[in-house]
Amino acid sequence: MRRPALGPDDMNDRYTFGDNDRAAARLKRLAELYEPVTRELLMRGGLPRCSVAVDLGCGVGWTTRLLRDALAPSRTVGLDASERFVAEARRRHGPKLEFVAHDVTRAPFPVQPDLLLCRFLLTHLRDIDGVLAVWSAAASPGARLLVNETESLRPEHPALCRYYELVARLQGNYGQALDIGATLDGPFARSPWNVLESRAVVFEVPAAQMTALHLANLRTWREDEHARRTFDRTELDGLDATLERIVAGVEPAGVVTNVIRQIVAEVAP
Repeated sequence: MRRPALGPDDMNDRYTFGDNDRAAARLKRLAELYEPVTRELLMRGGLPRCSVAVDLGCGVGWTTRLLRDALAPSRTVGLDASERFVAEARRRHGPKLEFVAHDVTRAPFPVQPDLLLCRFLLTHLRDIDGVLAVWSAAASPGARLLVNETESLRPEHPALCRYYELVARLQGNYGQALDIGATLDGPFARSPWNVLESRAVVFEVPAAQMTALHLANLRTWREDEHARRTFDRTELDGLDATLERIVAGVEPAGVVTNVIRQIVAEVAP
């Protein structure tokens, strides 16, 4: 899939889902929902008791805590560009975890990791080739990278189909891809990373639980400047109302099938 040409809004990577209180609460629900598949990836491809493990784009630190609990590294460090998220992560998780405000698309890192975890982050970045090169340069020789990204989302309810269409259009305006997991073979083949394993994991989620995440997102990204110019506000109001009914259990919506691309890669020693 070719990325669209970047427009005037696309000078920097943009996290369209925000870093406000609503976004922080959504990240907690996301972590709880995807904890089983993330833990399985960590146990299968991680490096137990390594020296330094880094959670890339850590948000408020829930995945950082899972990383520590699963692999018990000597140091577990979460990196995120949002100073607000980093401050909340420090407050929530205490001194056993370290959190640093840092743009993970830029080198050098404040630490040299032996293990890097990237979960639902590449979908928000434009230059995948560039960031893979940055991460390999920042990592220790022989370091391992674990990636967990969406390859496809298949809902049963038409409102969720429409939601995914709109999110894909919004992210596409910023050079990002909702289904980035489906296109990672090329960037990894061109990168310094040696892919040890790449597999598709099928994860079925009750639509009401998935929609709770999407409703919080919709109420944030609908205020994005590009969304305000491009999307019909009346349609977004109607979509909001339908998603709210799905979350409340008033409107049945079945399941959402999320196919996740999980990659375990290693940089040359």
